[in-house]
Amino acid sequence: MRLRAQDLLSIMNAISGYSAMVLAHLELWNLSVLMLMAAALFDGADGIVARRSEQSELGPHLDSLADLVSFGVAPAAMAFFIHSEPYLLVLCTLYMLCGMLRLARYNISPAEWTHFEGLPITASGLILGVSLLLDSSIFTSGLMILLSALMVSTLPYPKLRDPRVVPVCLMAGAAALFALHLSGVKASAIVILISMAFYLMMPVVRICTPRGR
Repeated sequence: MRLRAQDLLSIMNAISGYSAMVLAHLELWNLSVLMLMAAALFDGADGIVARRSEQSELGPHLDSLADLVSFGVAPAAMAFFIHSEPYLLVLCTLYMLCGMLRLARYNISPAEWTHFEGLPITASGLILGVSLLLDSSIFTSGLMILLSALMVSTLPYPKLRDPRVVPVCLMAGAAALFALHLSGVKASAIVILISMAFYLMMPVVRICTPRGR
């Protein structure tokens, strides 16, 4: 079996997601969320490498499987481990299933589409993972219902492949680090969640503008 660079990055994505679950089970919450962020970085990197290198037969399948582990199963398991509320088992299962359906639909969507149909599972998993640092089971419950609905919705979300997105992400990261230094983990999590809320709202912006898709 020949693995290309993008395949190895997808494997690193899955390893990071699996590690996040294990660390959450060991009650190492902050480190667990950090591993989920690492999974998101590997997921972004495998896409960039895949678009700039020779096609891999395994690539699309590995990418989807890794995404299911890291952004479907891992955040749901982390939420259950962190809050330990029995009723969350239902919401965690719902979230995981909606993520799986989102990935299955993505795999059969036309490659020429310039947008995603429904909230991408990577963004969803990252938002849920970071929100766990706020340590509120009520907030987590509401957020899981919202994210589950958005993933299986038909709302158009843009693909963030524009290089102009990079400085925006760097600014958000710098703000999160500053908040971490100044006020701690929860403040940093709030900054990240506010930054990602803009992406959640993008379908509303698209609907309100004449350009549409």
